[in-house]
Amino acid sequence: MDILQLISNRDRLDFSQNLSVKRNYMGDTLFPDEKTQNLEAEYLRLADGLQLPTMAMVHGFDTEAAIGDRPELEKVRIEKLLIKEKINQTERVQMYLQKGVSDESALIGYVYDDMGRLAESVKTRTEVAKMEVIATGKMTVKENNLNFALDYDVPKSNFKNVDWSNAEADILGDIQEMADAAKALGKTVNRAVTSSKIVALMRKNKGIQTAIYGVNGVGTFVTLAKINDLLTEMFGITIVTNDDMYRYKKASGAMATEYYFPRDKFSLVSVGMGGSVGTGLWGVTPEEAEYGAYDQKSADQYITITQWATPDPVAVWTKASGLFVPVLPDPAGLMIATVKL
Repeated sequence: MDILQLISNRDRLDFSQNLSVKRNYMGDTLFPDEKTQNLEAEYLRLADGLQLPTMAMVHGFDTEAAIGDRPELEKVRIEKLLIKEKINQTERVQMYLQKGVSDESALIGYVYDDMGRLAESVKTRTEVAKMEVIATGKMTVKENNLNFALDYDVPKSNFKNVDWSNAEADILGDIQEMADAAKALGKTVNRAVTSSKIVALMRKNKGIQTAIYGVNGVGTFVTLAKINDLLTEMFGITIVTNDDMYRYKKASGAMATEYYFPRDKFSLVSVGMGGSVGTGLWGVTPEEAEYGAYDQKSADQYITITQWATPDPVAVWTKASGLFVPVLPDPAGLMIATVKL
């Protein structure tokens, strides 16, 4: 059976152009996906990160106005990264045939399922990247014989190490320091991203229990809703937790699981009306470029599915690929605490 004939190039293109990358992921809210034709992401940001208002001076009547200073901007360029994965379709189809699946429509369904799984693997890598930027201010690439990091230049003063393992820890004081540090840069943080493990420490914290229930409330169970009410009143901050997990292949070939957001991180960000801090920027893959000129449908094509045959080994391969990089235009507005658990 010729697997390449099961699904036409037109069908594969339609599949790619109609494949939505929207998921109920936190990263998709913080970094909504967009696509451009450029290989690089290019944007402007304040050179010193400060967004404090500048005071004008009082003048006497009939005097010349003092000349103001324009904030210095710097242009940032980040090259989009190629994410891809392939599977030997021949092996799969042979396995299905051996199991007695000979109906062509059923085999087509299996091929489409593989296409969907491969596309999901590409999407998963983008979510890992988005949440890593929020947790560390970087995107690290340490896979497939690559070893480098994209540093988003979050100021060193925005990083803090705290110990919240003891119920006596001054958690509210630490959050106050982080919020004050952000204000000193002209930023107003309003969202905290963390794990349920850190929220559990906050629930047991005596200072938080006392702030909510009074001096006689120490030892009282505290809900996340109560903590959020307190943080909103004190700092204008709301906590959201991310405990979602994904699978990945280790260098040894064994499969492992990991959290999208580290268990020991507490990050403060300033989100806009839509809840975003940046953009998940996609581009045109080499595979997509082979399909023809960029048009409106191409703008909706984030992940491209391709198939081809090889003579040695004799196989038909299916591949999903995407060109992607997270964009964080305001790194000075990201405050990151590493928490001792």
